[in-house]
Amino acid sequence: MKPARRPQPVPLPPDAPLQLREALNAARIATASAYLALARHYRNHSLTVAFALAQEALEAALSAEAPAATVEVLAGLAFIEVAQGRQEAAFEHLALALDLVHQYDLRHLEAQVRNNRAVARLSVGDTVGARRDLLDAQLLAQAAGDLVDVAHAHVNLAFLENLSGQPEEALHQLNLLEELLPNLPDEATRQSLALYLHENRAHSYLNLVQQARERGRSAAEAEARAQAHAEIQATREGLAQQPAGLIALTTEAHAARLALLEGNLEQAEQHARAALDHHNQLGQQIYLEAHLVMAEVSAAQGQPEQAHAHYRAALDSARYQNRHRETQAVLRAIARLYEQQGNLPAALSTYRDALERAQLALDRLAHIEQRHADLTRELHQARAEARGWQESVRRAEAQARQDALTGLLNRRGLQDSLAQLTPDAAPLLLALFDIDDFKSVNDHHSHATGDAALQGVANRLSALAPEGSLLARYGGEEFLLVLPGANPAEAPALIERLRQGIEVHNWSPLLPGMSLTVSAGYTLTEGLDDASLHAAFQQADDHLYQAKRAGRNRIYPPPNEPS
Repeated sequence: MKPARRPQPVPLPPDAPLQLREALNAARIATASAYLALARHYRNHSLTVAFALAQEALEAALSAEAPAATVEVLAGLAFIEVAQGRQEAAFEHLALALDLVHQYDLRHLEAQVRNNRAVARLSVGDTVGARRDLLDAQLLAQAAGDLVDVAHAHVNLAFLENLSGQPEEALHQLNLLEELLPNLPDEATRQSLALYLHENRAHSYLNLVQQARERGRSAAEAEARAQAHAEIQATREGLAQQPAGLIALTTEAHAARLALLEGNLEQAEQHARAALDHHNQLGQQIYLEAHLVMAEVSAAQGQPEQAHAHYRAALDSARYQNRHRETQAVLRAIARLYEQQGNLPAALSTYRDALERAQLALDRLAHIEQRHADLTRELHQARAEARGWQESVRRAEAQARQDALTGLLNRRGLQDSLAQLTPDAAPLLLALFDIDDFKSVNDHHSHATGDAALQGVANRLSALAPEGSLLARYGGEEFLLVLPGANPAEAPALIERLRQGIEVHNWSPLLPGMSLTVSAGYTLTEGLDDASLHAAFQQADDHLYQAKRAGRNRIYPPPNEPS
């Protein structure tokens, strides 16, 4: 099933009076701006609501034939997607925005786009690319005289320096930001950036406390600790005037770690639980801090099982988003916890996993750069084939949600479709299908034949899947079926019917002397929130592994067992 297409605006008659045409476009631009302002407001309260509002803003900007407004909306939409853990969608929207910037010479907006791309790069561990984008953004914003974008670059550079273990450099960026604040254009912007100023300073001083303790410098530690408390208090006072969920989350995490360093486990737990409450309320994925700090507090309290549970939650989120560098960091923390428990074999195994993730991190960064090049090429092609720039953006959006080989949804298209599900979609059936021994197809024939086989399996699954299903190519030779409103009693028979449909198909015209089969793992979930969906994906994947271990060309759980 492909995502429902959004209805397009009614085209104006060719002879519509210019004055009325301009008035309509102005109204649409105002609508886009209003939706974007609402999206920015709600991203501090509910990312799901913010995402829906940003999509409405994008459609309004496209209808208004307004490239500048479209660039601003695309940048804002990408920021929300990063917070949701949907980095690939964010990079695609930022590529669209940069393409429009260059096509229409909107240089005054480029700093904003590069600032947001730096945040996206940081979320996947690309600190080098992020620094390059931020320094470029600073220069562009200074040249354009845009003090707000200069200020955002200072905030993001401070975050980057703290992430890189350079709190003194972070404080330098924040001092520059403080000097800039009085010159910003309005009070709301000054208040918002003041929150980032104090929260990032709290982070910097917390890092200095840890460094001073490691070096045995008690006086420096006491001074940094006092500064950290002051900045946390200043952030809280700012939050009372201008609530911001993400900043509240990170501030509570800082307070929990500071209390841990001071040996106050009761306060540390209170702050860690507050951070987790903000995490759950927002539905955000960019910050893993809530689970990480809960794990650290649990470990300090002598509750290793609880600590492992929170580390696993952070690990699942990082892996789901392909954030390999953060996955490494969480694995190292888990390994240290195993060492403290005296479980050296488990610690060694976890360290090995972290080393393997190091190569995956490098591969991921290479993939991002290659995808950026591919997107640029696709955008140029879409522009050449489209009747106007709005159609090229819409066409690129559609292509970004679709697997080019099979025509099924890709991961981004699946995520977008899942985000649109309403509560009555439960229970949700998720089934992962994997072509058995697919490597032999490429080995005995060719990669072109392998591609044709993938298309054939996709077509068979599409033909056999129930109406209303979502079907996506989930990996190389993996396919994911999602059925909203599934009947649990009928689920095993449905998955078995799909498996049999692949097995009995005549593959000989395509693969002489060979046949194709699939193995499948499936599960059902009542929850449609991110945590429930992540858990369901993991269980379906575990069940697929069980089906493979049991001999392939079968489903797990078997039809006579409960799912």
